[in-house]
Amino acid sequence: MKVDRIITGPIGENCWIIVDGNLTAAVIDPGDDGKKIVACIRNNGYKVEWILLTHNHFDHVGALAEVQQATGAKIAIHGADAGGLDIQPDLMVAGGDILKCGELSFLVVHTPGHTPGGVLYICGNKMFSGDTLFYQSIGRTDLPGGDFTQLRESLLKIRDLPYTDLKIYPGHMRTTTLIQERESNPFFGI
Repeated sequence: MKVDRIITGPIGENCWIIVDGNLTAAVIDPGDDGKKIVACIRNNGYKVEWILLTHNHFDHVGALAEVQQATGAKIAIHGADAGGLDIQPDLMVAGGDILKCGELSFLVVHTPGHTPGGVLYICGNKMFSGDTLFYQSIGRTDLPGGDFTQLRESLLKIRDLPYTDLKIYPGHMRTTTLIQERESNPFFGI
């Protein structure tokens, strides 16, 4: 499995492209700079089957229509966040769902708090956490739909996942690991 990172937009949102051995790909959170995302896809010969959204905030969906039109990929988002999109999703995911994308499988974990329909995707030993969890930090809850109590419960769910070697690919900032966050993220002890 290969993972490409494209930093998009004025607030540095991470768009992730996850690719299997046959160049079948999923794009997670095409936030902005659609031309840059599409160029990466075309230059590498990726066949994008899915666009997976962790939530519906503008900085994570700003290039959604452009990437979808260029690739013909299906769009997945949690139903609680689907109403905020300008384009109709193909699938409303829920916690526990498994999405297949070529040789890849993505486990959906519902993590409300940053938004009501926030989710993260686990593929192999990689977690794509959107704005729920960052390196030694968490997503904000002061925007419409945010709820700190729900986010706290989501963080405890993440902390207690039965994994020891997950690498975390967040919606902003640098990558981290679940072990590192368990040891040093101040919000995991709340």
